[in-house]
Amino acid sequence: MSTKAEGFFDRYRYPDWLETHSRVVGAIAEALVGARRRDAPKIDAEAVVIAAYLHDVGRSPLLAGDPRDHNILSGLVLAAEGQGACVELARRHAIYTLLDPDLAPRTAEEKLVYVADRRGGQSVERLEERAMDTAKRNPKYAAEIARAIPLAKAIEREVFADVSFGPDELAEKMR
Repeated sequence: MSTKAEGFFDRYRYPDWLETHSRVVGAIAEALVGARRRDAPKIDAEAVVIAAYLHDVGRSPLLAGDPRDHNILSGLVLAAEGQGACVELARRHAIYTLLDPDLAPRTAEEKLVYVADRRGGQSVERLEERAMDTAKRNPKYAAEIARAIPLAKAIEREVFADVSFGPDELAEKMR
């Protein structure tokens, strides 16, 4: 894991649940990046991994009370911290961003971070389970999350088409 991420976890006072989630999402991204097929489009692997670990910095308790969505805050923090390659990857990671043409993940890097977050809660989860848990914790987004699930599944298929293992094998690849 990146020592850069460790510094953020400390500096932004990540609570235990957020640090655990961030570590899981980062590890998923590392597994997906490491298993990409030779013929897959080239990506900025370092930016993907760092962004996956730091995608939720906008949830830091230091930013509590800011009315903007956490993914927008995450992008702003990463930009201010000199992590320009990670900004859009963080801004586009929330499940409901698929419904907004201005925020939907577009590039292979953005889609990989998006999928890593769709599969990583406090452990590796199925996309649907994670989405429903997110909807329970964020009821104001429940309708958007439900509408986003089929689109998220399509992006998951796209990301895994470039990986040497399938979505059902992800949890075992993480052990």
